[in-house]
Amino acid sequence: MLKSQSDKLVTLINSLTKAEKRSFRLFVKRNGNEGDTKFMQLFQLISKEKDFNEKLALKKIPDLKKTQVSNLKANLFKQILSCLRLLERNKIAEISVREQIDFARILYDKGMYKNCLEILDKAKKQSRDINFETLTLSILYFEKQIESQHVTGSMSSTADKLSSESNEILKQIDLTNQLSNLSLLLYGRYLRKGFVKNDKEFEKLKSFFNEALPEYKEQELEFYQKLYLYQSYVWFHYMAQDFINCYKYSLKWVNLYEDYPGRIVTSTTPYIKGNHNLLNALFMTKSRERFNDAYNTFLQFDIHKSKIPSFNEVSLFQLFKWTHFLNNIFLNAEYEVTDELLELEQILKENTYGWDKNRVLILNYKLGCCYFGIGDLDKAIDYLNIICNQNLPDFRRDIQSFARILNLIANFDKGNETLVAYQVKSLYRFLSKMKELEQTQLEIIKFLRSTPKILPKDINQEFIKLKDGLSKIETKPYEKRPFLYLDIISWLEAKINGTSIKEEIRRKLN
Repeated sequence: MLKSQSDKLVTLINSLTKAEKRSFRLFVKRNGNEGDTKFMQLFQLISKEKDFNEKLALKKIPDLKKTQVSNLKANLFKQILSCLRLLERNKIAEISVREQIDFARILYDKGMYKNCLEILDKAKKQSRDINFETLTLSILYFEKQIESQHVTGSMSSTADKLSSESNEILKQIDLTNQLSNLSLLLYGRYLRKGFVKNDKEFEKLKSFFNEALPEYKEQELEFYQKLYLYQSYVWFHYMAQDFINCYKYSLKWVNLYEDYPGRIVTSTTPYIKGNHNLLNALFMTKSRERFNDAYNTFLQFDIHKSKIPSFNEVSLFQLFKWTHFLNNIFLNAEYEVTDELLELEQILKENTYGWDKNRVLILNYKLGCCYFGIGDLDKAIDYLNIICNQNLPDFRRDIQSFARILNLIANFDKGNETLVAYQVKSLYRFLSKMKELEQTQLEIIKFLRSTPKILPKDINQEFIKLKDGLSKIETKPYEKRPFLYLDIISWLEAKINGTSIKEEIRRKLN
């Protein structure tokens, strides 16, 4: 059965731009498939219909039989990919190199060994230029096969060179592999365990990092080796809540592209992620002026300048642009309902860029925080409820925890005492089950549980006591995390001084 958005063919066709659809029609004509009317009719039908299904195809395409649909779909899918491959070969260097290898193989089978080697040599240089080591090794193996089986007139002068090149590239591949593994394993560890919470966890992380880190000389590393190395240090320091060193290596990550300016085009995704981590580190350290400068620089990055970006690149750029749009609001206390804020809400509602649930969860939480700062408690609660009402037992427990706490605080501000009393018990059970009870959370829950017993004349003194207690906790190395998610201190100061959160944050900025 053809299912609208779950069918890979429908998804692929819906992802095509107008230019790509036009190119595909020309591609089909060029390949002499004009007579295959069913083939193109299926393409046109899927392009036009939002709710596409098999019944519609059988109804709209004359003489199409149910038994033909599967093969027709498979052929259309393959042809679209073939067309896109041709379109992308001038933009994606790896495709161009592989094409040269394919050409060399054809010449080899024709017995044109010298011509084959000429193409392979050109492809090898191109592969080295983009640091695509596995492709380079593949080319070397092909060259050795030709030289060892056929007399090309260059065997005596080439054998030592090919052997030496192969040994060197294998060493490079091994080092790249170790560094990329370290980066990946650290990121996976972060997704599973999050930030370190005590000295014992830090020592485990440190031991894991030092054991997995290979020996290297930074000045001798290639582009991707440096990239993976800097990524590894960023994840390590981020998990350890050492955001100053996280910034240091994020900056190295971004500055790497200044040494290799062409990589911004060929490796756009890591460049965007590097800028995101740089901004994130500056946000975590509350370096407002540096953040503002880096944020403005990031906004000036024109992803369309030197190429037509992929959907993935556009989606990622938009994700980080909006993430730091919200961080910019928090850091500069610019709590206002703007056109940009409304635009972000619409993007989330329509899922324009297909962001994953982790990113959507974070954006919903940040929007809840934003409206809490604006003073629109109803809208803040709406966004926080999106998180609280989901059943995600093993997913971003930190965000879920603080969404529930902020939800309680917003309801407390609204005077919903009965609801707060009920939800405090529910929150305590949730945190106990998730093993997420931390000192900050315990203090806030303890306060909220006691609010029904506090006399109105004593409430201000209780706010002061809670603020003093939390201020002491905030200075502890592994207790910083909660204050990055929720500016509870500013909320308490606003309560004590009879002001707003926005006013308190702005007061600290001056």
